[in-house]
Amino acid sequence: MWVGRVHPLADAQHFYLFIQPASGGALSAFIRNPEGNQGARTGTRHVVISGNAVYLRKEGSRDIVGRVDQDGSVIFHFDGYPDDFAFRKSTSGALPKFAYHIPEPIGDGWATASLHDVRLDASKISALMSSIERPPTSVGAPYIQSVQIARHGKLVLDEYFNDFTIDRPHDVRSAGKSITTLLLGRAMQGGALGAQAPVYLFFPQYIPFAHDDVRKQAMTVAHLMTMSSGYACDDNDDKSPGNEDTMESQTAQPDWYKYTLDLPIVAEPGTHAVYCSAGINLLGGIISRTTDAWLPDYFYDTFAQPMQFRQYGMWLTPLPLDTAYMGGGDYFLPRDFLKFGQLFLDHGRWKGNQIVDNAWLVESAKPWASLNRPGDYGYGWHLYTYTVNGRKIKAISAGGNGGQLLFAFPQLDMTVMITAANYGQYPVWQKFVTELIPTVLSAAE
Repeated sequence: MWVGRVHPLADAQHFYLFIQPASGGALSAFIRNPEGNQGARTGTRHVVISGNAVYLRKEGSRDIVGRVDQDGSVIFHFDGYPDDFAFRKSTSGALPKFAYHIPEPIGDGWATASLHDVRLDASKISALMSSIERPPTSVGAPYIQSVQIARHGKLVLDEYFNDFTIDRPHDVRSAGKSITTLLLGRAMQGGALGAQAPVYLFFPQYIPFAHDDVRKQAMTVAHLMTMSSGYACDDNDDKSPGNEDTMESQTAQPDWYKYTLDLPIVAEPGTHAVYCSAGINLLGGIISRTTDAWLPDYFYDTFAQPMQFRQYGMWLTPLPLDTAYMGGGDYFLPRDFLKFGQLFLDHGRWKGNQIVDNAWLVESAKPWASLNRPGDYGYGWHLYTYTVNGRKIKAISAGGNGGQLLFAFPQLDMTVMITAANYGQYPVWQKFVTELIPTVLSAAE
């Protein structure tokens, strides 16, 4: 039995209202909300003032109504939030010009150095950081909150933007899926069962299973890791019974492992990859069964503590499981999450501690499945190939909604971490992958 105290993360929400001139002398406004990107849903609005009332108006949408308070602040209420938001005019003035500084050593295990020390072009990196630091001009502008770079085992860039700070854990969303497969590799190393073990072998307590199908018996752990389980589980299809939002919002089956095991099979396992968070979460049940440990405890003992993590938060599933949800949504300090990429460069070690077997990392980075492009997905890790200055550079990546991106570049002995708040804006944050990362790579000698 585990006995202890769980300290919930504060569920704080911050709203920033940007007002600027529009055509014909009118005013337009948009909102930035770093925790959930409410602004993407409300969109750009016209500002209408009538006495003490302020209206944020958009054709086809209900007005957001506010009022000017006695102290000059503007009070708005947004649907879905229990309290009002008081907006006060910013007094911060113009943003200071970006100036590079060597990252601060804070006792988290990272040795620090300068960009020059590790042969990174400081002028290119500084120009990139300056472009990130510009004030947003629209609701669809990039909303990057931090960037970290490590090379040759040393942290050389650690920058924060848009009111984010070094001590604030960030929601990594689905980037956490990749970490689930690292935990699984650690749990399975040295054992008789590996990636080819049958999934249903680990869950005898849930017999009988709904939608019984001989293809379920052919499903392996590798099929779950590569999103090719064959389940009727597609996060991009609202009608899919295995859709993550559907699973989490239904109440008929609060045990999400049982819910997933009971899903119908629509394809032969291993033949077709479809983005399925429920399948990755099911790997948590396999880790628990293999280690006989509570998942938050196991993560702390095998990863967080030996890798010198500071504070972090894990999202717990409802009863009866009451364990860590392994499909994403955990909170990590960006400097700590960067260490997962470093494992690929240091053969599974962190500061001399063997965290996960290097052979598992090698297998994880092989092109086992095709999610968006041929051979672009390994064991829970996205795979890219960049061409920079005529040179092909392979990347191993964890990615999450909004722009939570971790990259490891073994050829360059370099890792890069980006966090952002462009939730629900895939075209925006996908440019971090296609445009920002190549700029960083071009700076590497």
